[in-house]
Amino acid sequence: MAPFINNLLQIPHRRSSRSSSDCGHPTAEPAMVAFDPYGDMMLIVGTKRCADRFCNEERRDKQPDAVCFHVNSAVIAGASPSFGLALYSPSAETLRGDNVKWIVRLPNDCPMAMHTIINILYGHYPTSTPDVHMDIEQLLNLTVLADKYDLVHLFPNWTAQWVSDMEPYWLGRKFVGKSTEDLEVLMWIFWVLGHEPLYTYMVLQIAFYSELDAAGKLTDPAGQLCFTHEYGCVPVPPCALIEIGHSRMDALKIIRKEIKETLEDHLHGRRKPSWLRCRRMDGDDDCGWRQSVLVSLVEMLVLEGIWPLPSAYTLTASPRSLVGIFRVNPNIPSFTHHHDGQFCDADGTFWEHIEKLLLEINFTLPAASAYYLGEQAMKSGLANYFKSRHPGISSDKGNWSLKEILEFQKAAAGSRCSPAKE
Repeated sequence: MAPFINNLLQIPHRRSSRSSSDCGHPTAEPAMVAFDPYGDMMLIVGTKRCADRFCNEERRDKQPDAVCFHVNSAVIAGASPSFGLALYSPSAETLRGDNVKWIVRLPNDCPMAMHTIINILYGHYPTSTPDVHMDIEQLLNLTVLADKYDLVHLFPNWTAQWVSDMEPYWLGRKFVGKSTEDLEVLMWIFWVLGHEPLYTYMVLQIAFYSELDAAGKLTDPAGQLCFTHEYGCVPVPPCALIEIGHSRMDALKIIRKEIKETLEDHLHGRRKPSWLRCRRMDGDDDCGWRQSVLVSLVEMLVLEGIWPLPSAYTLTASPRSLVGIFRVNPNIPSFTHHHDGQFCDADGTFWEHIEKLLLEINFTLPAASAYYLGEQAMKSGLANYFKSRHPGISSDKGNWSLKEILEFQKAAAGSRCSPAKE
């Protein structure tokens, strides 16, 4: 079994249980936001700040301070059965004597995201604000809350704009030598919103940039373990790790196959003594040139520690890093077969050929993932949005390549979407 599969269950969760009360000092009263001064519920969201100034300055977590929302319980609890269950749980503290009947504490939730949710429930969140944009951390916190309490159905008026707001975090970006943290966060966001093409895009990009460390665990180009850095609370979709592992392996198999065929068909041969299956179309003898290319290719593979050519299952390099290896060696050509493979000619560089193949790799979503994304798209309004703008374009076909996703996004967004050149 591949090392990646063996380590799936060893990925730690990023959710932190640390609170400011761990220090033992008293806590400060949370800020008050009154949505309904005559409401019957106080909703305290987030972790209370330590009242000790010096202790508070030393807090390392970036969680915002708790906020107390004065609301009407019927408005809030009616948002979804899950939300109602949380609010009317036995942990709610009942009060007597004034309009407020009880207090509910949600210390693990983000107060800023809850503020947005309550704004939407009370009809205060603007529906057309082209100058107001959501950043990736805000949308992450909002989708975590929406997933937890089944609130995605509240978003149809804003989902398309939020998807557009995420474009600067992935469209045209280069991740060579950089963390893929944003891709991991976006994968979660698009999972919750039900954007099948962009969810698949993030799965493929993470897979293509990921390599394995000495323990067989996925790492990004910056050397960080995938899904373990401290961005905040970033859940991982149920099938994502398997999907990433399979996509990475498919890409490595294709690259290895191309290297092997180049060696055997065009540079060295399959038998001893050396015998090439194909020759140049014009009949010229270029054996000397092919021999020099063979030497350069083998020396490069030896230098990178992948010679003799290992199995795709034991390759620790990322697909993108292999493309980069060939890119810095542009003298390695790709070949095009003619006449049933009897003849061939050099046609471009090997790295460009591999780059094109990565764009065209098709990934089929598992049935469970495809079904869930379809359900979420209906709730979030994305399904109707795509149908209304582009009736002839399918957003839920379940099988995508990077090239198809970029073409889909270009049509859906009405803008130019092109892959980043590494």
